[in-house]
Amino acid sequence: MDEELYLREFRKLAGRLDIEIRYVDGGSSGLCTVRGARIFFLDRTLDKRTQLDIFVRDFRTLDLEGYFIVPALRRILGLEEGHGDWQAD
Repeated sequence: MDEELYLREFRKLAGRLDIEIRYVDGGSSGLCTVRGARIFFLDRTLDKRTQLDIFVRDFRTLDLEGYFIVPALRRILGLEEGHGDWQAD
């Protein structure tokens, strides 16, 4: 799976988790809570690999039990035994 497909799957997962994604130009990226709403800020000027690293870092902190997650994301999020380090295929 290429980086753009991973990013697309993370955006879909964010929607299922009721997390709004806001794209910014510069500044910090990551998941936060603003007035009770979960918002994932993502610097669109970062390369795709760095954007993926941020998604992985922050989504690993979430309780994903009970949500459908495509196998490729399960693997890079460390939700399958013996996995957790990811490399774009």
